[in-house]
Amino acid sequence: MILKGNQRGDGQQLAAHLTNEFDNEHVEIADVRGAVAQDLSGAFAEWAAQGKSTKIVEKYYYHLSASPDPAQGKLTREQYFDLLGRVERSLKLVGQPRAVVFHEKRGDDGVLREHGHAVWSRVNTSGKKLKAIDIAHDRLKLRTVTRQFCREYGLELPDGMKPGKNKDRDIFNTRAENLGERQQKERTGIPKEQRTADIAACWKETNNGAAFVQAMKTKGYHLARGDSRDYVVIDLHGEIHSLSRQLSGVVRSKEMKQRLSAYPPGKLPDVQTTTAFLEQRRKDAIRKAVAQKETGPTAAELRRQALDQHQQERCDKLDQIRTNLLTRHAAERDGLKAAQHEQNTGIAGARLQKQPRGFMAFLTRVTGIKLIVEVRHRQQDKARAAGHMRQTEALQRTHDRELHDMDRRDADLSRLETRENRSAALALKREECALLRKPPMRALAPEFEKAVKSVGMRRGELQAAFERATSARTRAAGDAGEGGPVPEKPDKPRAPRDDLRNRPPRPGPDKDRER
Repeated sequence: MILKGNQRGDGQQLAAHLTNEFDNEHVEIADVRGAVAQDLSGAFAEWAAQGKSTKIVEKYYYHLSASPDPAQGKLTREQYFDLLGRVERSLKLVGQPRAVVFHEKRGDDGVLREHGHAVWSRVNTSGKKLKAIDIAHDRLKLRTVTRQFCREYGLELPDGMKPGKNKDRDIFNTRAENLGERQQKERTGIPKEQRTADIAACWKETNNGAAFVQAMKTKGYHLARGDSRDYVVIDLHGEIHSLSRQLSGVVRSKEMKQRLSAYPPGKLPDVQTTTAFLEQRRKDAIRKAVAQKETGPTAAELRRQALDQHQQERCDKLDQIRTNLLTRHAAERDGLKAAQHEQNTGIAGARLQKQPRGFMAFLTRVTGIKLIVEVRHRQQDKARAAGHMRQTEALQRTHDRELHDMDRRDADLSRLETRENRSAALALKREECALLRKPPMRALAPEFEKAVKSVGMRRGELQAAFERATSARTRAAGDAGEGGPVPEKPDKPRAPRDDLRNRPPRPGPDKDRER
């Protein structure tokens, strides 16, 4: 079990991250408390409105992610909420507004992994005055909660928290990967450790600058001139890395510059030129793969198509809700107007029936009673008109709130789609870069091209079958290792032993002349 928490702001970006359905196979909003709105965006907006009246500087929330070890089994919902209760008591967040979200995400091994997120409002509204809850030493407190939780439920602690290991340093305080590097890993799918290991291997396996640069290119890293650094490395995804940082602990900066003396920064391409070159290479690789029919719809493309359909369904559903809302608003306005008109008509008809006739009408007119009745009727009409106006205004305010909520939901959906589209674009880009890392296919002879058409096989399938057969035959003869078949060398005829004994000695250097 690993707990990571931080204070943060920008609730709308956080809501889009937690509801992203492209990066996560399943999203479940399990609990929203302390908010009128039951969606994350609306709840976070309410908490932010409360936080603006305090001295918190744009960090109205505390975000916690709980990642259990999938090898030890899934946690139940009761265990998750027990863990969150322990965290609340430790960080003094008991009773605070909270949202709980569960994600199922497919890992690099293709197995679904469940983890949870919890977001609390840091604004304490229980007192007479709004104030922020101070959260100090949260990493140490989360470490204590993790150890107690794992001990009570019989779970194994992470390696960085086991007794007797890393006593002065635990997994919560490690600085091996910062936020920027973690985001780069999400964009490229390549962890920092693998990248630094690849570049370090290129350095150790070469002995000059040209070989080092070429070795990096074979692994998808290109040397360029940085804006603030002399040497930077740009990978196939267009991400920029400092070369000295990638070789930190392997070589000193002075030695690195000496080996790269043949590549002065002034003669290297800049970042923009290298990035544009790699972008064009990705496009060419996709066109080539499609033209050679080496690839069909990739996994990312299929997910992209499913995402487009899902997004369209969500938009259609929201449009239908808005249409129904506007239809209901029009019906309510017409109904209120008809009810008010019916009330006015009924009162006017009742007054008309109650009017005196004949001699009584003459008396009410002469005595002034009719004038008094008319004044009272005008006052009643004025009060009734004012009541009708209040009813109309109240209905209009209700409609405005509902329309404002619909506009907010439209904006939330737009932010969510932007986030999902960005994730889909990154996934497609990672697959394009994988095509660049794929070793190029060897050119086939025209006879093989004719065979491809005759047998109805794809070009790649025929070549793969040929390579498998050749590799198996060569391995059976014992002449091939893991690196592939090795060409056979003809045996050199050996001379008989007697001929070797009778062979005249080779002429050596004249020792007297040397002396």
